[in-house]
Amino acid sequence: MIITLTAIITALTLLGLSKKLWFFTIFDFFRIQYAFVSVILIFISIYYANYFLCAVNFTLILINLYRIRHFLPRPWVKPSYTSKTLMSVNAYDKNNDLSKLTAAIDIFDPEILLIMEVTEKLHLKLKDVFARYPYKLETPVRDGFRICLLSRHPMKNDAITHHGDSDSPLIKADFDIKGKKFTVFSGHPKPAFNKKWDDDRHAYFSEIEKIISNTPKPKIIMGDFNSVPWERHFVSFLKNTGMKSTLIDHGYKVTWPSYFLPMGIPMDHILISDDINYTDLTVGPNVGSDHYPISLDII
Repeated sequence: MIITLTAIITALTLLGLSKKLWFFTIFDFFRIQYAFVSVILIFISIYYANYFLCAVNFTLILINLYRIRHFLPRPWVKPSYTSKTLMSVNAYDKNNDLSKLTAAIDIFDPEILLIMEVTEKLHLKLKDVFARYPYKLETPVRDGFRICLLSRHPMKNDAITHHGDSDSPLIKADFDIKGKKFTVFSGHPKPAFNKKWDDDRHAYFSEIEKIISNTPKPKIIMGDFNSVPWERHFVSFLKNTGMKSTLIDHGYKVTWPSYFLPMGIPMDHILISDDINYTDLTVGPNVGSDHYPISLDII
């Protein structure tokens, strides 16, 4: 049993580093889970005096934790449930109880709010939320839902472009926030559910990379990117655009799936250029979605 589990974790760890088949990228998502299983296997190996398996699992822990070295768990810090400048949330198209979502929006009272997976039904139920924001930019994404960027600040030079084979949208608008001018982008590419969608996800990042790179600072990108921040294409995207993940050095922030935290990974992001200062990065609370919202305050 120990040998079998060690072999499985070894395979998942190494295949997640490979690019030969599209679904290997999914194995790269769950690094902290592999490390946790290896810790348990080390104790079992010591109990049975199998020091070779102990050494193998220790090596696997090092490989997996190094992969997520910028996102390692930190001592728990109480979330800051105060007003925020930005909030990004995947409302979840099957969310039948929006009371938690509206309560979270009431608490954070964001100046700029991005809501994804908004169906016509959810749009009607959130009409009071939409009414608070005089400036809106919305567009269909796929599967009958929309992505909606809401703001209390006037939008300038707003635009919606489409990318990848599925024409996934990228929303863009300029804002004056706290006396500074910012360009805010919002996106929601397809998840890696199959090869076509994974190819489309990579094409999306490749295409928007050029737009982001040619946009002057300061700039912000937020949304459900269906990517963990240590994936190759995501790391390359950050490097080539000069953007920074606000999750870096803030511990291991789980944004999906909210319904099964042991398999939790960071899929939602707020990315910023290096000339932006922020505080109060918060993930959560539970809003009845399969995702947790992510929010922060620009200073």
